[in-house]
Amino acid sequence: MHVSIRSIGYAFPAAAPSVRELAAAGQLRSEPELLEEFGFGRIHAAVSETPYELASLAAARALDRAGVDPARIDVLIHGGVDGATAFGTAPDAAASRAAHRTTARFRYPATRLQHELGLERAQALGVGQLACTTLFGAVRLARALILSEPAIDRVLCVAADFFPADAGREAIFNCTSDAAVAVLVERGGERCVVRGATHVTKGYYWNPDALQNEMVAAYFPTSRHVIEQTIGDAGWAMPDVDWVIPHNVGERSWRILAALTGLGHARIWTDNIARDGHTLAGDNFINLADAIDAGALRAGEKALLFSFGYGAHWTGIALEA
Repeated sequence: MHVSIRSIGYAFPAAAPSVRELAAAGQLRSEPELLEEFGFGRIHAAVSETPYELASLAAARALDRAGVDPARIDVLIHGGVDGATAFGTAPDAAASRAAHRTTARFRYPATRLQHELGLERAQALGVGQLACTTLFGAVRLARALILSEPAIDRVLCVAADFFPADAGREAIFNCTSDAAVAVLVERGGERCVVRGATHVTKGYYWNPDALQNEMVAAYFPTSRHVIEQTIGDAGWAMPDVDWVIPHNVGERSWRILAALTGLGHARIWTDNIARDGHTLAGDNFINLADAIDAGALRAGEKALLFSFGYGAHWTGIALEA
């Protein structure tokens, strides 16, 4: 018995400013030419959209794409923004934070999604504190629930990540986007079978602003370790990997990591770095959906998904497409 990813849905806000437009608006710390050299072209920035609205749209798209009745979802796992910020626009972030001082803090996006999408049988769970690896954690939890509890067949994982309007759009040479992504995980299935998964947390880097240089130094060796562990957990050897489905932290860093890990032979799906930027938790799963839709990742091929999140977490998933 195995667990697979049945479908993926995602949603972006309408505004898509270029790197140069972001620089002109004072939203970047680095020169736009440098970020363009790293592969970034534009990002998606919410203006009137709320995290909840995009999460609801992404979830509905994942269900529609799979042709699954919402009433057949057994568990909903939500990650990303919390209840105090999920229902406000980016310019309203300060007002949303004020909700923490009232019982409005108990309005949760997970339960609202369960109600409004008609997930009438679904238990709602939340995952947090995983930054860009939130969906990896949700998918890993979904897989464990399906394997351990016979009554659970389908788990819908949803994450929405937004930046406040005044927060800027750069995180260590990455251009960040607002986005929501939903991943439907199910028992059985013929495509995107999860063969292995690894998660490493190094709490020493809990304060990334204070330890940024040390964390950057640890990034590549720890990434190599996690990738090797993920491939081994799947029962594969490094030459078996056909595709790397990456997070969008820049094309140059992926070329370095591919050389360090022995994955230089594998194809890396970098098409979305320029057109989407770094969507935090959503990158790998948006890229997976697009690689399949483009006909690049074919049935039976082996793919590695890898991501890193502040906090600090390194994660990997091995999929047989």
